[in-house]
Amino acid sequence: MNNAPVREEIVIEKFGPASSMARRQRPADRVGDDDVAIAVKYSGINFADIHMRLGYYPDAPKRPFVPGYEVSGTVEAIGKNVTRFAVGDPVLAGTYFGGYASRVTIPEAQVLPLPPQVDLAEGAALPVAFFTAHLALFEMARVRAGDRVLIECATGGVGTVAVQMARAAGAEVTGLTSTPSKKGYIEELGAAAHTRDDFYADASLTGFDFILNASGGAEIRRQLPRLGLTGRMVCIGMGSGTQDGRRNLARIVWAVVRTPRMSILKMFEPNIGVFGLNALTVLRDDAWARRLTEKVSTTGALQVKPRVGKVFPAADVGAAHEYLATRKAVGKVLLEW
Repeated sequence: MNNAPVREEIVIEKFGPASSMARRQRPADRVGDDDVAIAVKYSGINFADIHMRLGYYPDAPKRPFVPGYEVSGTVEAIGKNVTRFAVGDPVLAGTYFGGYASRVTIPEAQVLPLPPQVDLAEGAALPVAFFTAHLALFEMARVRAGDRVLIECATGGVGTVAVQMARAAGAEVTGLTSTPSKKGYIEELGAAAHTRDDFYADASLTGFDFILNASGGAEIRRQLPRLGLTGRMVCIGMGSGTQDGRRNLARIVWAVVRTPRMSILKMFEPNIGVFGLNALTVLRDDAWARRLTEKVSTTGALQVKPRVGKVFPAADVGAAHEYLATRKAVGKVLLEW
């Protein structure tokens, strides 16, 4: 008889609305010699999860699969070669899919001790946001003290961390939101806040050294003229390709069509640079993964603290996706097991 603990998980079996995700139970995975088994308390939700549910995410595994890139919880079991963790330790982890589950079993290298300045909920909000923001700000754009920084997605999980990182580096930060009521949240983070409409209407808001773009599509073209000499833009998503979390092929195609094709010749005169970032690709490289996970342990020195916006029971994953997709969230949206 198999006495393995039961793993509850949320599965994408077919592409479609948030209600199409299925829940199932099965025995938890066997713990290998180099593995850590985690009893998950919280799973982080990202826009990438919405895109993969809609069928727009090329890196997603074949269906059926369990989405989710990040979890927090306590160590339930360890393999015989594991040296950094003991049963009962509070941890966070990057899961590279499979994170929408009550238990995960993953290699020790993907697990981190919970930093002392965050609780378990904040821990689940940290990995994807930290990795993405750090790569964009400091590895690609080389943001430094005195730079003028624009964070387009300033009220989301990545944007919240990016604002804090940029400010800690000594940059002057501006954040955008589509909702006037969210401006106060951005200001609490220490950044100047503008709605998108107000920002584009004010021609004086220009000369940025760095722009973090999460919308893709036409928003890239609208923001490029706001870069100053030697300015850099890092694009991390295609948020403009979805609306209200619903599958709409015409919308994603239109967003792709409106994404500017970059010409090196046309960059000579304004002296700007544009980057595309897929953090998952970077984290698949063992050396980069070690480099970035080590930095998570020193987030206190960077004065970074993730913000949790709303927590949904795992059974309400459909409602959680809809809440995030309809731009209601500020901070990170989590599932609780």
